[in-house]
Amino acid sequence: MSDSEKTDDVFKSQREIVRYLDALGFKISKSKFSRDKQRGLIKINDDGTISKGQIIEYSATLDRKGDDELPPAELQARKTEREVALLDRKLARADFEMDRDMKKYIPRKDFEAELAARAIVLDSGFRHFFSLKVREIIALVGGKVEKTADLLQTLNEGLDEQLNQYASTDVFQVLFDEEYND
Repeated sequence: MSDSEKTDDVFKSQREIVRYLDALGFKISKSKFSRDKQRGLIKINDDGTISKGQIIEYSATLDRKGDDELPPAELQARKTEREVALLDRKLARADFEMDRDMKKYIPRKDFEAELAARAIVLDSGFRHFFSLKVREIIALVGGKVEKTADLLQTLNEGLDEQLNQYASTDVFQVLFDEEYND
């Protein structure tokens, strides 16, 4: 502010007042100041000037700038980053929907139902195999046929244990030998 614009604690222009209030740390713009002047929140002297005291009273109605307030250029940059991130998510969603429509994916419930159906088939297949082959298994190991029920129970318990492990949500690590990768 030059001395020619401000004399004896009186402001002559709106620009000068906005700069003064901004320097004091208030949130103010030329348009807000004009609106507030039209509403009568600011008393204007007969000669068109506004006293410093009037501006200080007016400043009590203004919000203070926060320490974390960013300059407009940085706010615009952040907004642009968010818009780009949103567009990236929309593009990823559209890519997924296209892949789904091309049958590259199946709905989770269908996948889980398929796994459950396969587990049931596996279970009944093993139980049927054990029932049919229990005598042959006993004969192969030279055991007694009278112990068929005990062997069958042991095999079924082992099967139950394996199927429970198969159906769990645990994460397993699988190692492949290089000869199987070809």
